[in-house]
Amino acid sequence: MPASIPFVILSVLFASCEALWSKPPMGFNPCNGWQCKMSLLNESIFMQVADAMVSTGMKDAGYEYLNLDDGWQGGRYKNGTIYENPDTFPSGFTALSQYIHSKGLKFGLYTCRGAVTCEGRPGSHHHEAADVKQYSLWKVDYVKSDSCSASEQHEIAI
Repeated sequence: MPASIPFVILSVLFASCEALWSKPPMGFNPCNGWQCKMSLLNESIFMQVADAMVSTGMKDAGYEYLNLDDGWQGGRYKNGTIYENPDTFPSGFTALSQYIHSKGLKFGLYTCRGAVTCEGRPGSHHHEAADVKQYSLWKVDYVKSDSCSASEQHEIAI
């Protein structure tokens, strides 16, 4: 094999990777603007944030994810399925996800690998598979997971 062949292969691979990694995944989490109080951050405001990400040029600048942090969880049904808070998200996450996607954005959600989140809402511990299935049904594109109340045994992580 000529010595230049590996160089050509590496050059092609690098060019492909460079195109993929030209910018980091970028998103916006409006939690801090509302002091992470879900009583203040609701479905209507979240949709307004999606609109603003488009109208202010954030989307064009590369921001693609709109992420919802802790506090959205309404609870779990008897079968263990997690659900969104119906008071703050009355249309549900399927509708919210469709709205966000209609703006050309992606929908991100928060969970915790512990039994409860930092806000004391249901976490994913022992519900990992059911939660991933539900997030998929809601068309969630990104999941942020932290370790509030979680075991320090990291092999238990999602």
